[in-house]
Amino acid sequence: MPTSVKIISPFYNDDSAAPPPFPPMLTDQLELFGSGHHSSTLLADKTISSNNKPLAKVQPTSEQPQKNTLALVFRLARHSPKPGAHASSPYPKKTFKYSSHSQASSELSSSESSESSDFFSDDESTLSTLSEDSKIPKPSGEPGRPGRGGYNLETALDWNHKAYTKFKKYTHRLIEDHLDVTKCASAQSPALIKVVRDKVMDAFPDLENYSNGWPVTDMIMMYLKYTSSRTRRQELEMAAGKGKKVKASTDFVATIVVYSSRILSNVTQRSVFLIT
Repeated sequence: MPTSVKIISPFYNDDSAAPPPFPPMLTDQLELFGSGHHSSTLLADKTISSNNKPLAKVQPTSEQPQKNTLALVFRLARHSPKPGAHASSPYPKKTFKYSSHSQASSELSSSESSESSDFFSDDESTLSTLSEDSKIPKPSGEPGRPGRGGYNLETALDWNHKAYTKFKKYTHRLIEDHLDVTKCASAQSPALIKVVRDKVMDAFPDLENYSNGWPVTDMIMMYLKYTSSRTRRQELEMAAGKGKKVKASTDFVATIVVYSSRILSNVTQRSVFLIT
């Protein structure tokens, strides 16, 4: 079978001499300034050696007037913007707002830090509340009045007798050194009472397990109540003793007067009898 050769025109249309329109391409992909013809071969088919030197840039010649004209127009269009207008790039630019982003980041970090600080502060307050609630509460009633609506402090503490005695003596000594034992707890200076409380709490760390350190407060109140009542009782006894002494002296004087009057009356009667 004979081989037939069909001639294919390189143009889009055989009747027209105009080439087909170029596909839409980016500006940097167009060779506007004229360059040598490069074959469209694959890179794998090319032989690359170390001796190869870059090709010199082909300068536009007089044989390419159309390309030079296009390059001139392109340069004028690029470098001759309208007054007051800014040349715009054909590529979409991604705008970065660093200040607003940094400000937003700082605000976010500050809000997160504040939230975290609030969170930890809430946790600390919750833990302190829970720890305070977990401590041993104060019994109801007045200390030192068991069986009469109160309680016994040693029984409520449930310590061994030696530890309780040590706590009692140490607190009593601090009370006598810093407070006025002739007055009750309500008449004392709050600052001095706090000094005594702090020293006792430091000496006996187990008191931290009791809510608000109520055993120390009870011990101070009981001892001052005892010493102040003892002082009042002594004052009353002294006043009563003075009264008794005055009464005794008065009775003694009255007795002397009576006996003196009797003696005088007897002497008078005897003297009258002798005269008669």
